[in-house]
Amino acid sequence: MFSRHFRVFFRIHRHVFQTFRAHIRSFLFNGFHKSCSLRVGTLLPLVILRSAECSQRDDQEVRRLSRKRTMSKVRYETCLEGRAQNYLNAIKVRWEQLHKTPGLFSYQLHKTPQCRRIPGHWGFYTELNADRALKRRRPQTIENLNPTFKPTMFNFNKVNAQEVIMTIHDAFGSPEVQMIINKSPITKYHTLICPEVGKNHVQRITRDVLEFCITFMRSIDDKNIRMGYNSPGALASVNHLHFHLLHMPQDLYIDQAPLDELVGGHVYRLSRRAPTEAICIVFNKEDNAEQVEEKVDQLYKLAMWMCQNNMPHNLFITQDRRKGKSGDVQVFVFARSEYCVNKDLVDFNVGFCELAGYIPLPDPDKMENLTELQVLYRIRTVTGEAPKAVYEEITNIVEGCEQSLWDLPLTI
Repeated sequence: MFSRHFRVFFRIHRHVFQTFRAHIRSFLFNGFHKSCSLRVGTLLPLVILRSAECSQRDDQEVRRLSRKRTMSKVRYETCLEGRAQNYLNAIKVRWEQLHKTPGLFSYQLHKTPQCRRIPGHWGFYTELNADRALKRRRPQTIENLNPTFKPTMFNFNKVNAQEVIMTIHDAFGSPEVQMIINKSPITKYHTLICPEVGKNHVQRITRDVLEFCITFMRSIDDKNIRMGYNSPGALASVNHLHFHLLHMPQDLYIDQAPLDELVGGHVYRLSRRAPTEAICIVFNKEDNAEQVEEKVDQLYKLAMWMCQNNMPHNLFITQDRRKGKSGDVQVFVFARSEYCVNKDLVDFNVGFCELAGYIPLPDPDKMENLTELQVLYRIRTVTGEAPKAVYEEITNIVEGCEQSLWDLPLTI
């Protein structure tokens, strides 16, 4: 009877069978009193099975608890690293709800927009978004990379309260951040990341918002979420500090662009084989808090150097989608030699989306006729020779031989 009931179980759970056999041998070797042999013999298999099951469960629990952390469990659960995924889940749900609210957005995104992968080696992706060109708020003209805040112009203190998806103010060590819908969205979940709105920061990167965005991206489990930043002169449309959060599930040009190491083992540049230029700072999955701090410092110093030299720039932050790089976050920095404001161009505007390989277009004819050569020419025109100066400066920053402000070249 015992054999009939337990044969199948032991066949599946071989480790339990081995434990059971060892206990039986020990039990028989030591002997037992005849008067209790039947009772013990009946209960023994159940006791052994329960013991083996608990032992296996304890081993699994130990393995789970041995996960490396750079902070205590309590601290982890109260800081951005522990809460980012919950924030993102809530943003998605609330964004979908607001997108259905009549009159709140300037227009409704199409569920299946017309799109096209431009023929060519690099695979730039285009998507039709005619409403954005026609119905978006008129972009502001921002005079330089060290602008002054103008409270009479549109800013995020003036948005309708219903446009605020959430306010993140309970993440230990992070600034207060409002997540606000972009009323003229490029993609689903298009949200503006606005730190310390009441302090009226101009559209110039602060270290806190840089660290917030990078930490957020390192802490979520969704490779389709990307972030971006446009400085003044690089397609910024509002002079109030904000980053963009977007849903881009497509494989973009930047995701597979070859990289060459530049300095420090974590700073790269787009390969000389690539048709465009940018630097890429990699935040590895294994980086501890000190390493993250150091890389954020380097990135912030570079951004300030570009501002001091009036060099427009764009940032694109994404989880690494290359094979074997899961968990790493890449921050691409695109420097530009040409200062521009938002305007209708013959081809298309160039912000962080376009530089990464995602090109929203207002006209179906333009979308169907745009060539890879035209895209590359447009990008090279706005970036010019600026990236070469950035390669040199980031090398100086990482190696600890930064130039003084008086030695810096003036770029216009």
